[in-house]
Amino acid sequence: MTTWAAVHLLAAASGLVVVVLALSRGQGSPLRRPLAMLAADQFTFNAAALGSELTKLDTYQLLGAVASPLFPPLALHFVLTFLGRRKQLRWLLWGTYAVFVAQALLAASEVVAPGALVPGGLQTFAMLLLLSSLPVAAVALVLVLAHLRRAGSQVERLRTRVLLLALVSVVALLITDPLADLGVPAPRLGTLGSLCFNLMLTQLTLGLGLFRTERPGRAALGQAVVLGLFFAVSTLVVFNSFNARATVLITALTASSLTLAVLGWLFITSSNEARAGLQRFASLGRFSAQMAHDLKNPLAAAKGAAEYLAEEMRRAGGGPNHEFAQLVVTQLDRLHTVIDRYQRLSKLEPQLAPLDANALVTRVLSLQRFATDAVVTIDPQLADPAPVFQGDVDLLASALENLVKNALEAMPKGGTLTVRTALTTEEDHPRLTLAVTDTGTGLDARAREQAFELFFTTKTTGSGLGLAFVRQVARAHGGDATLVSREGVGTTVTLVLPLAPPGEA
Repeated sequence: MTTWAAVHLLAAASGLVVVVLALSRGQGSPLRRPLAMLAADQFTFNAAALGSELTKLDTYQLLGAVASPLFPPLALHFVLTFLGRRKQLRWLLWGTYAVFVAQALLAASEVVAPGALVPGGLQTFAMLLLLSSLPVAAVALVLVLAHLRRAGSQVERLRTRVLLLALVSVVALLITDPLADLGVPAPRLGTLGSLCFNLMLTQLTLGLGLFRTERPGRAALGQAVVLGLFFAVSTLVVFNSFNARATVLITALTASSLTLAVLGWLFITSSNEARAGLQRFASLGRFSAQMAHDLKNPLAAAKGAAEYLAEEMRRAGGGPNHEFAQLVVTQLDRLHTVIDRYQRLSKLEPQLAPLDANALVTRVLSLQRFATDAVVTIDPQLADPAPVFQGDVDLLASALENLVKNALEAMPKGGTLTVRTALTTEEDHPRLTLAVTDTGTGLDARAREQAFELFFTTKTTGSGLGLAFVRQVARAHGGDATLVSREGVGTTVTLVLPLAPPGEA
């Protein structure tokens, strides 16, 4: 075996390692899917390069020509997800997929019917790939550099630098292959670039904690390395035991089987996670309704007894005990309101009435003022005059309490909690803006993009219902909720609500 054949073999094995790490440690992360598919594509490319090095058959080069165009869109998918801009720039992502998948299909047609659709063979594919991939690489590098300048935490800056180095290395080395296909006297270093890229992705995944997981990294890496070694040994056995043309078929079947296995695994796990989430949500709704039903009767009895005691004490001349009895009645009324609110959570049908936004904020802040042991400065910045709008006081109070609670928990060492009310105009319609700002730890780019997803949480004991519920409340009122956050600086969640009920604005 030549030195370059060994490099091709190591690069293909490293792709398998990354696939295993992505599938085993990326559960719940949006990075899991693009990383696994990106590594599977690199495995195919490097396996084809290994076959070409060992057999000198053109068929292997065509197999590599099928895999090569899929690298730019998959890499862009991974980068945009890492930056938390996949949803924002989805038009760019899907356009890139369309262009490069078309190239891959053309290359596949060349395997079946050489020269039928694309004259020029490998040189034409190399030219198409070079001209279309360089702009994508430039866009990705610019976006990563911009993210590096904005990164708020040291670990996020380190992750971004590793990703930037990985992209620069793989782009610089991968373009040597199409250049060589075009007749330029350049060494083929694409496999070396792929190997370096996979090693840096492994460092991102394990060393820099790209995936939020409690599973031990050493065990996952050990399993992945064992699988990679098994592939390497199996490949050598295959190439020593079969003729050159048989190895082409075996390599193609192995690569396609791996890709289909990764896709099937991702589909099954994603479906199971979605089904489990829906079941949890349905169970939560049933539990909330049953709990509310079971608590109402004893609460009504306790309230009746407390009201009777309060009245008896008032007739006996009052005193300090009368105030305590009256406090019990007030708190039982509050509990009854909370239970009614939980019964309505699953439906989220607002019962609209005129509502003073400033009074709502003052009420919520008065209840949360002592909810943390940290020294937190509460700064209400309320509009003058007070905005009055049509809203459901219970649902909005619950949403605002969620936001204030999240803000306080994000400032374990203290800080400033700011709640603003303001009147704005959007598309010639007056709107109420209600914003909660903290000076806490902030969210990274991936967490920002997922923040409003059901059951997503960055807390070890969080339910993942808070921000999703806040957005649902805002949309039930005909508005919406947005989030702006920066690591180490803080987070602002803004509710924008119409002053008039939906349909009357």
